[in-house]
Amino acid sequence: MQFWSPSSPRAPSPYPLPGGERELNARCARTSLDIRIYLLALGTFAIGTDVFVIAGILPMIARDLGVSVEVAGQMVMVYALTYALGSPILAALAAQWRRERVILLALAGFSAADLICSLAPSFALLLAARFLAGASAALYQPTAYTIAADLAPAERRGAALARVALGMTSATVMGVPLGTWIGQHAGWHVTFLMGFALAASAAVALRLGSIPPLGTAGVPPLRQRFAPLTRSRVVASLLANLLWSVGNYTVYTYSAVLFGTRLGMENIALLLLGYGLGGLSGSQAGGRLVDRFGTTLPILVCVSINIVNLAALNLTGGTVFGAAAALFVIAFSGWAAFPAQQSRLLALESRHGALVLSLITSTIYIGAASGAVLGGLLLAHDAPSVLPYAASVATSSGLAVFLLSLRRGRVWR
Repeated sequence: MQFWSPSSPRAPSPYPLPGGERELNARCARTSLDIRIYLLALGTFAIGTDVFVIAGILPMIARDLGVSVEVAGQMVMVYALTYALGSPILAALAAQWRRERVILLALAGFSAADLICSLAPSFALLLAARFLAGASAALYQPTAYTIAADLAPAERRGAALARVALGMTSATVMGVPLGTWIGQHAGWHVTFLMGFALAASAAVALRLGSIPPLGTAGVPPLRQRFAPLTRSRVVASLLANLLWSVGNYTVYTYSAVLFGTRLGMENIALLLLGYGLGGLSGSQAGGRLVDRFGTTLPILVCVSINIVNLAALNLTGGTVFGAAAALFVIAFSGWAAFPAQQSRLLALESRHGALVLSLITSTIYIGAASGAVLGGLLLAHDAPSVLPYAASVATSSGLAVFLLSLRRGRVWR
């Protein structure tokens, strides 16, 4: 007697299925996603928790290592710059490696970085560990998105990308509050130990999950891997994404300054929770929007809504609910447009998927740093009320650049 196994072809049933059941089975086959896509999201959850929890434990790190908060903040800059500058370079260099090995190596490096952070006796060693963490994250995330896109059917690519992004957005809602609480009660060293445990667990899960060997066939020479940067539509899309990030982070970085005085510092955590919930729901809605409407229309709608939201922030942010709702919209619109941007650039540059995905994330980090600088300059000139307007102008500029990148007659595809 021969038994059926998952690797064997399914024999046709001698009893025909009713029409409704056949339709249900077909629908399930079309809509289900590979479980390994969710395992990839475990890695982005570990990375997201590590990245965003720094803000909650920064004063403790500064106090214990005998440096000012401003100096301690350089560990954020080191991570961001390492990721932003290293992501496209590492993606190009790693294109000749097997991608299932790349993600395991990256998570191993990230685990090691968090372990070093948890044991670091000096600020210099902590900075070195953040450099390793940034490089490892820059290697993992674009590769994880590329694998998720390959594991999903074409009509579900947006949803697959959104599931991986879910790890980052859910970290702001679950991982960051937990890590901050641990830091307050057990010390920031234990927070980094939690990061080590999360990254190591994700590596084990992915190893057991047997990511398929996607191979390296057809890998172009190194100089050809940067070919997307010579194409105007790709460059324009990346520039637009950078300007949108400048707009979002000009406000988000200084949320406590904008809202703390009039709403009370005790409400800032609630406002940031609104931002986290916006990112969590936006990342998932973005995948569905891509699968339903394509890539361009969701981008146009989400960015346009956020332009109005930012411009009206001084009016709508006068109450806790209004400010939380405004931050929710900022995060929702940004994360909802993210899968659309990924899918669009993957369609434009299918041979350079890992590179263009890494470039998108690089623009977010560069935009975050630029938004922090822009907001800081405005605050230095005692103009906090100008921040939302400056953010709206930056976002509008990004939308204008994006519109210029569209081919005539193909705006809604």
